[in-house]
Amino acid sequence: MLNRIAREPLLHCFVLGALLFAAWSRVAPQETGGVSDDLIVVDQARLDHLETLWKAQWKRDPSPQDVAAIIDRHLRQEVFYREALRMGLDRDDEIIRTRLAQKMEAVASDLSRLMQPPTEDQLRAFHAGRPDLFTLPQAFAFRQVLYLPSEASGDTVDTTLAALRAGGEVPPDRLDKLSVPLDWALTPAQTLENSFGGGFAEALSGLPVGKWSGPVRSGLGLHLVQITESQPAQLAPFEEIRDFVARQYEYYAVLEAQERMFRELLDKYDVRISAEGLPEPLKQEYARQ
Repeated sequence: MLNRIAREPLLHCFVLGALLFAAWSRVAPQETGGVSDDLIVVDQARLDHLETLWKAQWKRDPSPQDVAAIIDRHLRQEVFYREALRMGLDRDDEIIRTRLAQKMEAVASDLSRLMQPPTEDQLRAFHAGRPDLFTLPQAFAFRQVLYLPSEASGDTVDTTLAALRAGGEVPPDRLDKLSVPLDWALTPAQTLENSFGGGFAEALSGLPVGKWSGPVRSGLGLHLVQITESQPAQLAPFEEIRDFVARQYEYYAVLEAQERMFRELLDKYDVRISAEGLPEPLKQEYARQ
């Protein structure tokens, strides 16, 4: 029921209307005998709100001196805010435009939270339908022996490879070369590429498991490599990442709510893009049909 209500355009219009009315009431000149724009009221509700904000920042109750500073800061902000509006300083201000746009996006986020919590079936369907979010990358565990380019001349590398294949130990002068570990636990391919460079991770995918191979070139030099485990890219089991799936579901639900509200509001405007150098599909997307 709540889900259906949250999707109703009428509700969106009601919320937006309330916001616009509140904003207008805030800045519009008073032409009747109501409360004057020159009157600043600090009632108990306002003070409680200011103290709550202060406590959230400083993690303690304010002292009497702190309360005085809170009121002083509020009055200064309110006075300068009202005078800035009277002078029109809010017009064409990029910071203000950005902040107001963020507030409108927050309204859409609040609307998305009116929906009922997702069911288990919805989470499973989201998990299955978004493998780009939940697929574990290809990963390798291995041992490596590094030779710098200046050390790889002659038969040195081939001799070491033959000895390792015969069950020999890693030569002592190869241990901790350039502080690169000899043994690597299961590590995603992209992380390995960031560490070694030169197409090292891609080359590992063609090596057999359990056998010393090489040399494999990287950004560091030449490596003799023994793959101990190769894990292909795979969708992470739902049961193991359910909480993460739920967080991603909520995040994308907010994005979808913002997009729906944006599209509904966009229909109210006649967008005309005359700037040069923009892709034609972009112009057509935002042009009124």
